[in-house]
Amino acid sequence: MKEMFSIGEISHILGVSTPTLRFWEEQGLFSVGKEENRYRRYTLGDLIQIADVVFYRNMGVPIKQISRLQNYTLEEYGQSMQTMKEQLDQRINEYVQMYQKTQRHQQRLEELLALKGQEFVEEEVPFPAVARFDYRERDKLLRYTNDPSCYVRYFDTRNLDTETRGILASPQEEGILWKKPEKSTFLTFLIQEQVEQNYKSNVEEKLQKVQQQYETGVLLAQYLLSVTEGGERVDYLKGYVEILG
Repeated sequence: MKEMFSIGEISHILGVSTPTLRFWEEQGLFSVGKEENRYRRYTLGDLIQIADVVFYRNMGVPIKQISRLQNYTLEEYGQSMQTMKEQLDQRINEYVQMYQKTQRHQQRLEELLALKGQEFVEEEVPFPAVARFDYRERDKLLRYTNDPSCYVRYFDTRNLDTETRGILASPQEEGILWKKPEKSTFLTFLIQEQVEQNYKSNVEEKLQKVQQQYETGVLLAQYLLSVTEGGERVDYLKGYVEILG
């Protein structure tokens, strides 16, 4: 193998830009000799040393820590590797949670698109209970920030003034608005609210169509997502209306 290399050759071999190589050198990760014309000339040993730096950077090790690693004892090195592993475990867990949240949000989008293509569909309510939700209740607010689709509005369709802000809950929680009955029939439909028009919605219009054939009870409106359509902000919710007869 060739014994001397230019910075351009090192850059090509290791896939590292020349500005990055110069920065690493400035940070003291390695030292390179210069010829009389001040051009850097890298030895085979320099190549191996820089390859080690690339390895550590690919592990996510910060530049300053790479400098310290080169001077660690065996015990210090082991402790450092354990700390990095624990940090990576934490980051992996965070990314897994982010991925799961993205999956849930994608599911809400798919539900919305499916509802757009149909009028009313019989469907079982997928959650066991809804509790009252006050934004000053920190635990419930944090539940919302973790997954906004846990926000549900409750109505008794015989009096829409009963509209109450709610959140998905276990049946054992305090302040329960609604518990899933053992036997029930619900129809789903898409609710669309114009945010900038004081949340004007199509709820009454949808209910009137259902009530032409059935007596209705509870309406649960689960938040899906918000978008801008025609220059206006729109909230989409999935409505579950109880059929009594």
